[in-house]
Amino acid sequence: MKKQTLFMICLISFLLAGSSFYAATQYIDAMAAERLFAPVVKVAQGKEIAPFEPITREDVVLISEEVDEILPGSARDVESVIGRRSVQTIYEGEQLLTNKLTDTQLLPEKGQARYEFPLMYIQPLTELRKGDHVKIWVKYKPITELQGLPNPVQFTKTNDTAEFLFESQLASVRDSNGIEIYTLKPSLLPSPDHMDAVFNGSREKPTQNGEKRYRDYRVQPTALPAFVGFNLTDQQYVILSEAMSYGMLQVGHIMVTKEQAS
Repeated sequence: MKKQTLFMICLISFLLAGSSFYAATQYIDAMAAERLFAPVVKVAQGKEIAPFEPITREDVVLISEEVDEILPGSARDVESVIGRRSVQTIYEGEQLLTNKLTDTQLLPEKGQARYEFPLMYIQPLTELRKGDHVKIWVKYKPITELQGLPNPVQFTKTNDTAEFLFESQLASVRDSNGIEIYTLKPSLLPSPDHMDAVFNGSREKPTQNGEKRYRDYRVQPTALPAFVGFNLTDQQYVILSEAMSYGMLQVGHIMVTKEQAS
């Protein structure tokens, strides 16, 4: 056999052996990496997820993390968290724990029930979002309109202007078709468009569900609000029902600390 032919056979054998060795080491490295790293969902850079805010695709990222650094119960799939809400603030870079995410938060507690009221009887004093802690007042009608009415039974009237009733939490904001739209803007007087929505129904823009949640929660409602809901005790419901006879209910946002929201 010629030396040139023998050299070529040796060279090809060497290349094949090298390729096999490289492929084997790459496979072993991949297996090791697979065992040492795993995907986990985290809050994206520059983002922060507030309590009860619907999670959107822009809020989260899927990254590969060392297995030892992944917390028990962390979400491993982006699709599994889109549209859900957190019960507390989650900051940039934090893992999303599934036991802190919910689809059905703000349900009535023991001794409460969900009551929704037409917006025509309620005046928001601040921008309100689902989950906000609020104060509820009654702003009295003019004295001339209150003449002849007996003093309220369920609360005490101490002046002729307004009366604080109690604190609560905004549990729902819906349009006239019953669709959740999350956000409520302050308005001194109902606009013609709003009144038309209350009586004739609002037309929802054709947006994707995730995009709808994103826009609604960031004060770009895809529909006009018509009803607001609170989780109330029987006594609180009776108070509000009576207060409506004496004036307009006014609702304002209470700032809650991170410790209180946790």
